[in-house]
Amino acid sequence: LGNLRHSCIAEAEQTVNDGLIQDVTSVLDAAEPADEKRRSWANRFAAEVCEKLEAVISSAQQSDDAGTGAKRSCEVGSFNVEPALKKAKTVDGMASETHSELLDSEQTAPVSHSQLIQWISFQSSSEDPSTPASHGPDIQLGISALVGFVGQAIAGMAADIACYDSMRKLSTFQKVESIATDDDSYQQLDIALTMDANTAPDHKDALMMVAVKQFAQEQHRAYRYLAYRTRKLFTTQPNRRFAWGLTVCGTTVRACLFVHGKVLSSEAMDVSTSDGRRVFVELLTNWTLCESWRLGYDPTIRYDADLKHWEIDVYDSETQMPRTYICEDIRCNVYSTFGGHTRCFVAHEKTAGPVSASNQDSSMVLIKDSWAQATGPGSDVVCDEVAYLREIRDALADDRVLDGTYPLLEAGGVVQITCPDGVADDNTQLMLKDIDKNTRVK
Repeated sequence: LGNLRHSCIAEAEQTVNDGLIQDVTSVLDAAEPADEKRRSWANRFAAEVCEKLEAVISSAQQSDDAGTGAKRSCEVGSFNVEPALKKAKTVDGMASETHSELLDSEQTAPVSHSQLIQWISFQSSSEDPSTPASHGPDIQLGISALVGFVGQAIAGMAADIACYDSMRKLSTFQKVESIATDDDSYQQLDIALTMDANTAPDHKDALMMVAVKQFAQEQHRAYRYLAYRTRKLFTTQPNRRFAWGLTVCGTTVRACLFVHGKVLSSEAMDVSTSDGRRVFVELLTNWTLCESWRLGYDPTIRYDADLKHWEIDVYDSETQMPRTYICEDIRCNVYSTFGGHTRCFVAHEKTAGPVSASNQDSSMVLIKDSWAQATGPGSDVVCDEVAYLREIRDALADDRVLDGTYPLLEAGGVVQITCPDGVADDNTQLMLKDIDKNTRVK
């Protein structure tokens, strides 16, 4: 395990050194809901949340001016919100969004803001990174307080709107007594955004990872730690296409989008300023309302919590119809942040009924899901495995001598994602317009 961990740390360092692109202005745009009505709600909610947040901060600052700043952490109290690339799949014959959680309209638990005020008031840029971390605030608690504030505020405002049932409640989970220090501890999961704060910290339940460092000068180390943790999201979540993440260094927050060949980092959001807080609140609000595929999930790979299995939709470009399969096993998984992210699932078609010992061999298929290079938006895949397998199948249709020598294509094509404008090929253009064009196939 020690050798594996060191290897993963080295990979994270290489990921940052070779693939990081900083200050990409369009990264935050990729979090906006694709649906126009959702986008309008997100803009309205963000503006109202910012107004409430600034009122709390202003009240704390006025207390400081009155000479009570020394007791701020006790007197700020709490604020109670009223209720409220193209990708393709191939299917060869063989011889969550993870779990969605709806907002709870009855949740009115107050959010304490003392840690939030301490965090945004921390002047990390003027501190010496060699200073013990205990001299500063617990940044992780500050982040949790801000995320909780935004979540409760939106819950109070959104209870009566039409998109309420499809919204997610952002919260954090973190390791107890885990604080930002100058020690890169790669063995524990410190803090992450999730939709279920009641679960034990686990990568499979995380929406995105958060890398926290005490000082602004530690940005590179935060990128490295985030890359290390994000790799586990691709490994533990079979329906991951992309992954978001956050680095927090002192009061400086950056959003990162991990695609299969790059890490795109946003410009800095300084939460010690009202402008920086506004941009961060807008980002959190967009993540609350956006479609699951905007968060990096694959809607064609779904987990059925009742039946406890994964279901996979495979679009067949020949019939122009999807076919649904039930996953029996994952034979090949993703173990790196970059690359084609090839996954292989052993499955049987959902309409075929239960698999018995007598029909197991004939009904089981292998689904390969991977990214492939495309020459441009709407263009063909550079190396089209689906087309090759279809050619082999047709050429050997009447040849019984070679039965079992080559994989027999049952269905395959470019993955289709349902968008507000209709069904679109799953490619990197759906997330950002200024990165390489790749396509995903099954």
